[in-house]
Amino acid sequence: MAGKSVVNGRGEAARRFGLDLERVVQHGPLEEAFFVVVLAVVAGIIGGLGAYLFHWMIGAAGLVFARATGAAGGGVPWRTALFRVLSPAAGIFIVVASTTFLAKEVKGHGVPQLLEALALHGGRLRWPVAVFGTVLPAVTIGSGGSAGPEGPIAQIGGAFGSLFAQLLRLPDRYVSLLLACGSAAGIAATFKAPIAGAFFGLEVILGSYAMGAVVPVFVSALVGTTLFERLEGPGLVTPTPAYTVVHPTELGAMLLLGILAGAVGLLYTRGLTMGEDFFENLHWPWWLTPLVGGAVVGLLGLVLPDVLGVGYKAIEDATAGKMAIGLMAILLVAKFVATVLTLGAGGTGGVLAPSLYLGAMLGGTFGGIGHILFPNWMTSPAVYAVTGMGAVFAASAQAPLTAVTIVLEMTGDYRITTGVMAACSVAYLLHGSIFRDSMFTVRLARRGLVILRGTDVRMTERIPVKAALAPCVVVGGQTTVAQAIEAIETAEAGVVVVQDGRQVVGLAGLNDLRAVAGDDTRQSPVDEFIRRDFVSVDQHYSLEEAMRLLTLYDLPALPVIDATSDDEGFLGVVTPESIMRAYSTQTLVSLETGFKTRQLREDYGNRGGFGEAIIRSQSPVLGLTLAEVRLPRECVVVSVQHGGEVRIPHGDTVLQADDRVLLYCAPASRLDDVIAWLSGRSTDSGSP
Repeated sequence: MAGKSVVNGRGEAARRFGLDLERVVQHGPLEEAFFVVVLAVVAGIIGGLGAYLFHWMIGAAGLVFARATGAAGGGVPWRTALFRVLSPAAGIFIVVASTTFLAKEVKGHGVPQLLEALALHGGRLRWPVAVFGTVLPAVTIGSGGSAGPEGPIAQIGGAFGSLFAQLLRLPDRYVSLLLACGSAAGIAATFKAPIAGAFFGLEVILGSYAMGAVVPVFVSALVGTTLFERLEGPGLVTPTPAYTVVHPTELGAMLLLGILAGAVGLLYTRGLTMGEDFFENLHWPWWLTPLVGGAVVGLLGLVLPDVLGVGYKAIEDATAGKMAIGLMAILLVAKFVATVLTLGAGGTGGVLAPSLYLGAMLGGTFGGIGHILFPNWMTSPAVYAVTGMGAVFAASAQAPLTAVTIVLEMTGDYRITTGVMAACSVAYLLHGSIFRDSMFTVRLARRGLVILRGTDVRMTERIPVKAALAPCVVVGGQTTVAQAIEAIETAEAGVVVVQDGRQVVGLAGLNDLRAVAGDDTRQSPVDEFIRRDFVSVDQHYSLEEAMRLLTLYDLPALPVIDATSDDEGFLGVVTPESIMRAYSTQTLVSLETGFKTRQLREDYGNRGGFGEAIIRSQSPVLGLTLAEVRLPRECVVVSVQHGGEVRIPHGDTVLQADDRVLLYCAPASRLDDVIAWLSGRSTDSGSP
C-alpha cells in the first residue's frame, strides 16, 4: 500500500527532480533502500547547512545589537549599561511581535513543533516554520536572551527535510523520516557529535529505534557533521583537559550527583512553563511582557554576563576547572531564572544548551565541595561538571542514550564513560518516575497534546481513576450479611464498603458474601466477613496503576479517596468493569476528535492550526456545557484543562473560569476570532 501511495502521488515535482519513484517501488527493496539513503544524504546536507547558517545568523544578530548598544552609549558607561539591559528586551519584543502577527506556530523552542507535526500532521510542516524558525531564534539569542541554538537548528533541519519530502509528494512515512533525519543532522552538526545527533533523531524525535529508520538517520547525522566541520572547521565544542579518576568510590559520588541532577532536571522541566504562567496571570498587553521580561534578563546579564546567550564559554570554563565554586552555584540559579524569563516572556530558542549549562554548574559545584571535603576520594570538580552536563540533560530530555553520547563526543574524553552513564541513568529514572513529560513535551502536554513516543506512554496512564468511579453500597459494620447482599445486588460495582465515619475499614464483593451466607451467618454482622487487606488509591492515580493494584492484590474493587482532604474522604470505588468502560469511553471520544481533526485537514489542505482560549469571567460561554457552545463547523475542541488536569472533552463538560480550551480550526485564520469570542474579548455576543 505504501508503494501505491508513492506512485499515485509522485506528480510532476518528482519528474523535475529526475526521480522515477514508480520504478523504485517496482524493482524491489534494494532500490527503495538506496532511494531512502539518497534522501537521507539530502536531509543531512540541509541539516548541516542549516546549522552553519543559524550560527552565522546568531553572530550577525549579536553584532547588530552590540553595535547598537555601543553606539547608543556614546562612550558613557551608564548609557552603555542601560542599552545592554534593554538589548534582550528589544530582541524578545521583535520575536513576540513576529509570532503574534506573522508566524504563531514558531513560538516556542523548536522541538515541540516537530513532535506535534509528527503526531498530528504526518511530519508535515509549513514554510513559515522554516523561514521564521531560522530568523527569530537568532534574534533572541543574538540580543542576549538565554536560550540555545539546538532546538531551532533541529527545527530548521526537520522543517526543510519535511518540505523537501512534501515537494516530492512522498507519503507520510517518508515525510516523517526526513523530518527526523534533518533534525538529527542539525543536532549532530551543532555539537559535532554524529552519534549523539542520530540518537536524538531516534530517541527524542521519532521515539523509536525501528531498523528502517536507524540507517537513514545515522547517514544524515554523519553528512550534517562532516559538512558543518568542513565549513566551520574541526574541533571539539567543549575541549577539556585529560581527566583521571583517583578512587574507585567515585562511582558512588557520581550516583549521588545523578540524584541531584534528576531533581534539577525536574525543576527545569517544570520551570519551562512557570515563566509563561507568571506573565499570563498578570494579564498584561502583549507588548509589555517581552519588554519587562527582557529587561530583567538584561539586568541579570549586566551583573553576570555569562548567563546571556548560549553560554558555551561558561560551560567550557566549568569543565576545564577554571571557575570558582561560589560563582558556579550563583550561575546555576541565575541561568535558570534567565532561561525561564526569556522563554516565558515570548522568546524563541532551544532548551537543550541551557540544560547542559545547568548540569555543568551543578556538577562543578558538587565536585568542588566534594573535593574540599574528601580530597583523597574525589577528583577535580571538572570531572563532575562534565558528568552533570549529561545527567541534567538525560533527566529533562528523558533521553539517556543521547545524553551520554553528546557529552562524550562534545568533550572527546571517553575515559569517564562509566561515571557519566551512572549519573545519567539515575537522573533519568528519578525524573521519569515523578514526571513523565520531558522538557520537549511539557508545553504540549500543558495544551492537552499527549505525544505518544513508541510504547513509552499508554493511554491508561493518562486517565485518572476518578473518571472510572462506579456506584457502590456503603454500610456500617453492624449491617447484617443478608442486608448487605440485598443492597449490593442493586449496585453496579457489586461491592459493599464498610465505613467507620468517613474512613473505609474494609470491603466485600457480592460473591464473597454469598459464599458465607449460610443459615447461621445471614444475620451476622458484615464486619466479620470483610476484607481488611485492601488498598486505597488517590483520585489522581491513573487507570494503569489501578489495574496493576487490582491484579496484584486480587481485589474486587479499589476504594478511591481524596488524599488532599484532612480525613482522606471516600469518593467511591473503581472495579475492573468500570475501568474498562472509562477507557473505552475516553478512547472513543479521542478517536472522534481525531477523526474530525483529520477531516478538517483534508478539507482545507492541511492549513489548519491549534490555538488555546482561556475562559475568563466575562466569557459568554462560562458555565455552559460544550454541547451548548455553538462553535463554527470548522473548529474542534481537542481538550479542556481545568487546574492541572487535562480532560478529554465530552458534550456535558462544563466550562469554568480559567479553563484552557485547546482548539483546532481550519483554516487557521479562524482561530483568532474563535479564541477572542471564547475568552470574552470579542464584542460579538453571538457565536463567531
